[in-house]
Amino acid sequence: MAELMAQAERLPKVSTEAARHYAELEDVLLDAVNARMTALTGLADLIGGNPVEVMLTNHRYHASFMTTVFHFGSYGLLAKTLPWVYRTYHNQGFAHAYFLLELEAWRDAIREAMPEDGTEILFVYEWMLARHKDVVTLSLLPAEDMALADEKWRSASEELTAALLAGDVTTCQGLTRRMVRNASEMVEFFVHVLQPALYTIGARWENGVIRVAQEHLASAVVSRILASIPVAEFAEVTSRGNAVVSAANEFHEVGAWMVAYCLESDGWDVRYLGANLPGEDLLAFVRAEKPDLLCLSVTMAFNLASVKRIISGVRAETSLAQTKVLVGGQALLNDPSLAHDLGADAFAGDCKDAIEAARSFCRREE
Repeated sequence: MAELMAQAERLPKVSTEAARHYAELEDVLLDAVNARMTALTGLADLIGGNPVEVMLTNHRYHASFMTTVFHFGSYGLLAKTLPWVYRTYHNQGFAHAYFLLELEAWRDAIREAMPEDGTEILFVYEWMLARHKDVVTLSLLPAEDMALADEKWRSASEELTAALLAGDVTTCQGLTRRMVRNASEMVEFFVHVLQPALYTIGARWENGVIRVAQEHLASAVVSRILASIPVAEFAEVTSRGNAVVSAANEFHEVGAWMVAYCLESDGWDVRYLGANLPGEDLLAFVRAEKPDLLCLSVTMAFNLASVKRIISGVRAETSLAQTKVLVGGQALLNDPSLAHDLGADAFAGDCKDAIEAARSFCRREE
């Protein structure tokens, strides 16, 4: 992996003009790639019998992700993501040959749609094609479960992981009640028990150990766990400020939900907007609320460009000059420096970080 990263970091940055043109042509390129791939002989074998819509969704994510890579010049993110994509889709039945054919389709679509300024873009696609075998090799290595920093939490996290995968709501809620009796314990539970359990489940899905249905079952049980926590009873009387929390354009909302709970228990007046809220609707809400703090969670790397647009919209509003922006989520864990590129004021790796950051730059007089 280190060698692939080093090679990626040496790739020349794409010009602003070429990156913008690629973004403008996303739909055109996507249509061309979809047409070519759906016409392939033996497509069912290439995509492992999955519905064609799964492949088309991957193509859409690819376009959004590459727009992000070109915009930020983040080739390290590209190198880290490629094996993840290969591993995840291969373990759901996709043949390795599919990825090579897909990249060739993107290359050819770019050649046709960007004859004048596509050279820089094509250089990156040619690099991905040349590294295909290396990425396959890396993708065959299993994703690792998240290691716990403190052994004292391991038993509880493993118990929770097993119960989540079994859909055992009773055990999950019983464990939560025993471990979460106040705000401090809730934060510790989120950081040291629930978050590692979620990463472990994600790694097992990525490795093909569990199916999508089990992952969805676990997510549904987590929602019931969070809904059962009496966070209002833990809240500080002190008013630190107003906060808006959202997983904008994301279906993965657990991280944002936990941050909302932790901020509320720390004395913030929180408006939690949940998952998959369109960026324009979020901006309209923020303009109306004028919060002291906006927290955005981004799990999937292909949503980074969307988060950038949201933050740019906040910065463009004179009335929101005092609003601080905090970002977090799995998409940023490997490269927290992207928080600066997004235009955020700070990055939070977990709920503790979120509380500390919120206190540091958005405190009201008590």
